[in-house]
Amino acid sequence: MAIKKELFINILFLIIPISYVAGNLLLNLNILLIIIISIFSFGLKIFKEKITEIDKVLLVLFLFIIINGIVNDFLRYDNSNIIFLKSLGYLRYIILYFIIKFLIQKNIINFKYLFFSFGATCAFVAFDIIVQFIFNKDLFGYEATKAQRVLSGPFGDEYIAGSFIQRFYIFLLYFLLLFGNFKKNQTKSLLIYFAIALTLLGCLLAGNRIPFMLFVLSLTLFCIFEKKFRKQFLTIFIISFLLISFNITFNESVKKHFSHFVGRSVEMKDYFLKRYTADKFNYIPNTYAKEIETGLQVWENNKLFGGGIRSFYFNCSELESPIFEKHGGTNCNAHPHNYYLHIATELGLFGLFLFFITFLIVTLKSLKIIFFSNKNINKSLLLPFFLAFVMEIFPFKTTGSFFTSSNSIFLFIIISFIIGLAELKKEYKL
Repeated sequence: MAIKKELFINILFLIIPISYVAGNLLLNLNILLIIIISIFSFGLKIFKEKITEIDKVLLVLFLFIIINGIVNDFLRYDNSNIIFLKSLGYLRYIILYFIIKFLIQKNIINFKYLFFSFGATCAFVAFDIIVQFIFNKDLFGYEATKAQRVLSGPFGDEYIAGSFIQRFYIFLLYFLLLFGNFKKNQTKSLLIYFAIALTLLGCLLAGNRIPFMLFVLSLTLFCIFEKKFRKQFLTIFIISFLLISFNITFNESVKKHFSHFVGRSVEMKDYFLKRYTADKFNYIPNTYAKEIETGLQVWENNKLFGGGIRSFYFNCSELESPIFEKHGGTNCNAHPHNYYLHIATELGLFGLFLFFITFLIVTLKSLKIIFFSNKNINKSLLLPFFLAFVMEIFPFKTTGSFFTSSNSIFLFIIISFIIGLAELKKEYKL
């Protein structure tokens, strides 16, 4: 019976990337099943493991989120309980964190199949994007015009394929690196080159520019951290350079899309310089700057403690500022399109500080294992999660809402695996 429960738990982890493609409903259901079945199988033993420093920081963070929700509901939302209930729902991520740590400590997670699932789903999405680019229709029948700058592939109306590929492609490389049993190392290297080319091209054609930049950055870090590939960095660089150059040179849509990105980047630089140096600031050059400006002004109304989880739209709609009148009103989406600014607007500087401490501890623990541990299996298993983590918390990028299911689930899964592996006192049994 125990073996069947462990198998079922592993299957639920295997379908996480598929759940991302299927949508938030299946993703949330999947995570809920992991929590319920794990607690049913192992009970309170999950929460009886020794509490470490990172556990204490996370417990304080989630306690603050709950208190913040209660106080904001009482002071600002007429005891409606809207923010408190959303804060209460967010507790599932700290439960998921302790569950994953426990499963790693008990050697229950099968990393071979986990990496295969993550990597194979990513490869499929990349292939589907390429098919959609060539034939103007993907394998599921989702259509795209030749002039379309952003492709969705299997995600339908959501243009997040590039972000998905950037998040998961590293697990494809590590599946081949750690679990690819080939008689010749040359065969393994060729497959890794092919995997890089496939996912790089898919991410490029998907048209999500920031994820593509992060893909290239994480690929560079992969070559730096993996000794086996430092000597092959030039080969990987040439493959990447040729793919990028060919598409930018011969594909007018891709060329315009990335040229537009360069222009917007320059405008954003000028926006920040004028905002913090000009005596009179009245300059919002584009939509991205407008989103940032909206977020900054929401944050400035409640700097220390924010307005509570998922409160951004309510607080944004109350903004009144001459600069927004001049530029057609505020940009009141559900979030300001940057993780750190979003955390600041909803949890204030205090919440941002707690998240920063969490990210710092995770980073330091990872680097300690990577550079100083003699447990090679743990180090190799941890590296893809660490690279995914660094790209996820990269501060200078546009993002979705930090507190939505898809983003929070990915971040806390990554953090849980890193801490679980970093705190192992012996090598993980593959």
